[in-house]
Amino acid sequence: MLHKLNRLAEVHNVAVVATNQVQSQLDDFSAGRDGLRATGGNVMGHATTYRILLRKAGKVRIAIMVDSPYHMYDQTRFSITEAGVQDVEEYKNSISEW
Repeated sequence: MLHKLNRLAEVHNVAVVATNQVQSQLDDFSAGRDGLRATGGNVMGHATTYRILLRKAGKVRIAIMVDSPYHMYDQTRFSITEAGVQDVEEYKNSISEW
C-alpha cells in the first residue's frame, strides 16, 4: 500500500501524509536513541522520505524532524488555538495583548 501511495504521489505530483504510532522499547538495541520505535516496524521508515515525531507537552506541541534527506535533526514548538496553528512565541504575544 505504501508503494502505491508513493507512486501516486510521483505521478500526480501531490504530497501524501501517512501517520503511524510509536511504542516504547525498554531494550536499547531495538529502539532508537529516544527509546521509541514505529509500531509498523522498519517498513514505514524505509517507505517515507520525511519522518516527523509529534509530541504534546501541556498546551504546546513539539514537532521533531527525525529523518530527512535535506534537513538536519531539529525541533520546533507550536500550539493549536482558535486562530489556527501558531508558533509558541506568537501565541504568548497574542495572550499578552488581551
